[in-house]
Amino acid sequence: MAEQDIKKYPNQPENDPSAAEEEEDLGYVELADEVIAIVASLAALDVPGVVSMSTGFREGISNFLGKKSLAKGVRVKVTGRSCRIAVYVTVEYGCVIPEVAMKLQKKVKSAVDEMTEYTAEFVDVHIEGVKRREKSELEISFNNPDENRAGTIF
Repeated sequence: MAEQDIKKYPNQPENDPSAAEEEEDLGYVELADEVIAIVASLAALDVPGVVSMSTGFREGISNFLGKKSLAKGVRVKVTGRSCRIAVYVTVEYGCVIPEVAMKLQKKVKSAVDEMTEYTAEFVDVHIEGVKRREKSELEISFNNPDENRAGTIF
């Protein structure tokens, strides 16, 4: 086998042609587009300021029929080992939207690049709405101190 015919695999030693031959004998790994979309969706939800993923008409009907998807709010187009990702989100009221969008692009790109070894060439962010974050139980208890302190001496 000629030196130029050896495929480079991640984590493969540079000068070990036998490793490439062993990898070829094992087959290949293919990811479904939905796997990339799930990775992108979970990464997007980790960005501060993102309240939820937006659903389009098609996803709204799926939710109505009881089919939940972890990939909601993300569309992926894969070409070879690269992909283009569109993320549809609702952001928190009061946040700086351009900053959230830039953090979102970076987070989704790095998550997809690292976890799937596909290259996210573009991450298009679509802000579909603005919403107030729901209050936690702790915040609610501070706003209504009388309700939670029934029977106490305070």
